[in-house]
Amino acid sequence: MDFTLKQVETFRTVYETTSVSDAARRLGVSPASVSATLGTLEAALDLRLFDRTRQRLVRTPEADLLYEEVRRLNVGLSALSRKVAEIKGTAQPRLRLGSIHAYSGALIRDALPRFRQRYGQTPLYLQLRDSNILRDMVVAGELDMALVADESELDGLLGYCLARLKAVVVFPRGHPFGRRATLCAQDLGDADLIVLNAHDASRRRLDAWLADAGVSVHCAIETPYSNTICQLVAAGHGVGIANPASLTPQDAQQLDYRVLDGPAHFECHMILNANRPLSAAGKHCASCLREAIAPLVARFGA
Repeated sequence: MDFTLKQVETFRTVYETTSVSDAARRLGVSPASVSATLGTLEAALDLRLFDRTRQRLVRTPEADLLYEEVRRLNVGLSALSRKVAEIKGTAQPRLRLGSIHAYSGALIRDALPRFRQRYGQTPLYLQLRDSNILRDMVVAGELDMALVADESELDGLLGYCLARLKAVVVFPRGHPFGRRATLCAQDLGDADLIVLNAHDASRRRLDAWLADAGVSVHCAIETPYSNTICQLVAAGHGVGIANPASLTPQDAQQLDYRVLDGPAHFECHMILNANRPLSAAGKHCASCLREAIAPLVARFGA
């Protein structure tokens, strides 16, 4: 006894409509096709499923019993379809992302809305930490991907450089620096600078450049985060040298900035665990992250 899903679906539709023409409209086929498929199914099952009248079809007791089995089968197929959709959406319970604070704005404002347009049902887990902590979490399998700076050791990981961004000098609106198109090392000599910690790779590049230029600067405050630099500048504590990715639309109300004309720059790397392939959702998220960082590269690319 052989029959096809097409025959079963035709039977179910005819049973629910008790009309060949109504079933044909629902299935998007001709009435002749419905009649032929139904006849083939009755012959394969050796059962009479409907009594034909002039205007309608009358269900037989055998059709009632068969419909109950088909209905249960259809529930199972619907559940299977939902499971396949879940598998397509994510091969893991949730997508786990990490980022250093400087790139959290691009991640939250730009990348996540793009991602959730396609994978709105995929749960997300987000960690904002230092580069080295994020690296350890990716290695340990606690994160699927992370955006880090270049001071993080990348051995054993898949690493992709998404951006090299020129450093910017951040200052309060109305500051004399606002009259300059760009700023150079000599402009920083008399300022109270707010900078990143000495171990930061971008800070080391800045220090080396200033030393080569013979410029001695006063580092008034050090902090691990470019976001904090912007907050300190807004509070009137000095002039900051920051990652342009950390600037927010809210900062524009109080702060201004100029690109620092020199080799000082900030890098953004996406890191993945080489032994944990990304799901389809993870691959799409990685693409969204690249798209979110691209405008920064276009504007501040080193």
